[in-house]
Amino acid sequence: MVCADNALPHLLTARDVCAALAETLRVLRPGGLLLLSTRPYGDLLWARPRSEAPHVHTDPDGRRTITFQLWHWHSDGERYDLELFQLLPAGDSWTPRTSRATYWALTQERTAEFARQTGLRDTAWHAPADTGFHQPVLTARRPGPTGQDDS
Repeated sequence: MVCADNALPHLLTARDVCAALAETLRVLRPGGLLLLSTRPYGDLLWARPRSEAPHVHTDPDGRRTITFQLWHWHSDGERYDLELFQLLPAGDSWTPRTSRATYWALTQERTAEFARQTGLRDTAWHAPADTGFHQPVLTARRPGPTGQDDS
């Protein structure tokens, strides 16, 4: 099962995170593997960025889209509102599009602990340099019928 690209931190309470991980455990086969990726929040909590640099994406037809983010940290120091801005090509001009979401900046340690609390086992984080994926990846398994890894 895959939970990728910072999806879990959309859940803003420990209860909701644990409920999602418990449901993941429920639907995994015995010995089944969860792959979960998030931003490197340990570093981000220390740095408390206020924005992310613009990214330019060019589609197959050569049209460019410019995307950037503004981050507004909550007073609890762990949650933040993200404003996503996109400039989309519109003929000879640009059309802006915005969206907003709130995230919980869960560290790798807390995320792994929530996974273990819900019954997932063999939790391990893998760095982007080791996986080639742009975010850290947590692997965790549902125990087999005997409580052992059946993979």
